[in-house]
Amino acid sequence: MNGFRQQAQTSKKEKLKTIESELKNAQMAVRLNQMLSQKMLENQKEIQRDMNNALKVINELQYKILAIQKVAQLDVAALTTEVDSLRLKDFNDASDKEDAETNLLVTEQVEEDSTVILTTVTENMENSIFRSRIKLSEAGVPELVSGLLGKKVGAKIDVKLNGVTHTVELLGIRAPSKQSETA
Repeated sequence: MNGFRQQAQTSKKEKLKTIESELKNAQMAVRLNQMLSQKMLENQKEIQRDMNNALKVINELQYKILAIQKVAQLDVAALTTEVDSLRLKDFNDASDKEDAETNLLVTEQVEEDSTVILTTVTENMENSIFRSRIKLSEAGVPELVSGLLGKKVGAKIDVKLNGVTHTVELLGIRAPSKQSETA
C-alpha cells in the first residue's frame, strides 16, 4: 500500500501535560522577570542616593570655597587666572603626550596637514572656547582653514562660528613627522 503515514494524535492527557509544563515555565519566567525588575529598581535607588550625596558634597564645597574667598580676602580674578593656568598646563601635558603617541612634531607655520591648538574669545565670553585641538583638514570651517594657513603661533584671526564672531588665537602648531609619512 502506498500512502503517507500520519502522525499519531496526541492524547488529551499528553496535551494537558504539555500545557501544564509550558504554564510552569511561563510562571517561572514571570517570577524571574519580577526579581530582575526589583533588583534594577533597587540599583536605581542606590544610584539616585549616590547622585544626591555627590550633589550635596559639591554644594558644600561651593559654599566653603566662597567662605574661604571671603575670609581670606582672596582676589577672585587672580584665583581664576591661576585656575586657568593649571587647566592649561594639564591640557598641554595631555597634548604633548598625544603628540608623542601620534608622531606629531612642533612646527613653525600652519600647513594643510597641520594640527592646530587654539583658543577663542567672543564678545560676551559665553561662547568662547578655552582651548581646542583640531586637525585643520577636518575643521569643516573653510574660513578658519584659509585664515590660519601660513600663520605662526600667536596669530589672531576673526572667524564666524555658528553665527558668533570668534577671535581665534593660534597657540600651537603640530605637523606629522616626515618619517611616519614615508613608513
